[in-house]
Amino acid sequence: MKAYCITLKGCGDRQQHITQVMSQTSLELEFFYGVDARTTQHPLLDNYNKRKYSYRMGREAAIGELGCYASHYLIWQKCIEENEPILVLEDDLNIDVEAFERSVEITKEHINECGYIRLENTGRKILSYATHNYDNQDLVKFLKVPQCTTAYAISPKAAKAFLESSDEFLYPVDVFLRNVWVHKQPMFGIWQAGLWGGNKPSLIGDRKRKGKKDYTVATMRLLNKAKSMLLNLSQNIRHLFTLRSTHAPTRFVRGE
Repeated sequence: MKAYCITLKGCGDRQQHITQVMSQTSLELEFFYGVDARTTQHPLLDNYNKRKYSYRMGREAAIGELGCYASHYLIWQKCIEENEPILVLEDDLNIDVEAFERSVEITKEHINECGYIRLENTGRKILSYATHNYDNQDLVKFLKVPQCTTAYAISPKAAKAFLESSDEFLYPVDVFLRNVWVHKQPMFGIWQAGLWGGNKPSLIGDRKRKGKKDYTVATMRLLNKAKSMLLNLSQNIRHLFTLRSTHAPTRFVRGE
């Protein structure tokens, strides 16, 4: 499985770090230069719908969020062009080598059926169920999808589903992914994957709401949040039936 690291030009320190980290593994890493929305007016940035985004998130997008979404959009296109599953990494992470290598092997076994497998440790608030056990690790199906896109494997089929649902950028990319009702793709992960995000300064930018509170925006955000919760629940129930022959629940798993 090819491994691509999304990075930006001028981020040599991050590239040096990720090269050193991944040199401990059996993976061959290739850099994939994404969209730096701070300096580049890429055509994909026109997918941003400010009004709809604000109604969903309660604020306008940070410029780095748009660049991040566009970068993952391009790597999904790359997956389809390659016509094979790929591993996608961001450029600030650390690993437990042994656990991560096992995670990669589990991922290779299941990625064509699962479509998307997250390879990042999860926190306490994440709810999932195990479908396959591997000693002290599990392949899990998320009921509440974690945020962050630090590391994941993706198949061409899942990449196509994400692209078809991204004609407009209406969320940060990780929030888009966790809203399974939007793209209909079941979201899997390795618990625990042996990989976690680093502590370098974020390139996303300021995500705080600016100016006076807009009560129309705040109301729409609450309504859209309730809508997403209900539709995500509905989609999870649907996945229980459609996946029961290959990825039925064996036990529930809570993040730690």
